Amino acid sequence: MTTQEVPDFVPLCKTSDLRPGEGRQFRPASGRYRAKPMAVFSENGNYYVTNFVCPHMGGPLSEGTIKDGIIECPWHAWTYVAATGLADHEGGHSIAVYETKIEGDDLMVGGIKRPSGP
Repeated sequence: MTTQEVPDFVPLCKTSDLRPGEGRQFRPASGRYRAKPMAVFSENGNYYVTNFVCPHMGGPLSEGTIKDGIIECPWHAWTYVAATGLADHEGGHSIAVYETKIEGDDLMVGGIKRPSGP
C-alpha cells in the first residue's frame, strides 16, 4: 500500500483577489483541506485565513471585516484576533487560523496554527 503525500501548502487564492479590510470566501482546490470553505482577510500587507463559520451562531466570517488585526463577524459582531483565532475579549470563543505564505501572487494555505495563549 502506498501513501499519497499531501503538500504542506496549497494555493488558495490570488492576493489580487482580496480587498484590504474585507473578508472573502475561498476553497482550496487540493490538499488536506480540499473544498473546505475558508474566510480570507487582508490588512496592511498581512493575510489571514480562518474558519468560514463563526462558532457563535454559524455566521459567515468571510462576509465580515478586519480592522487593527481584529476580525468581526457580520451577524452579531463577535470578534477574534486574526493572528491567533482567539477571542479578543474575556469569555469568547475561538476560531481556527491557518498558516499562510505568499508565492508570487498566490496566497498559499497550510496547516492549522496552534495558539500559545491569549
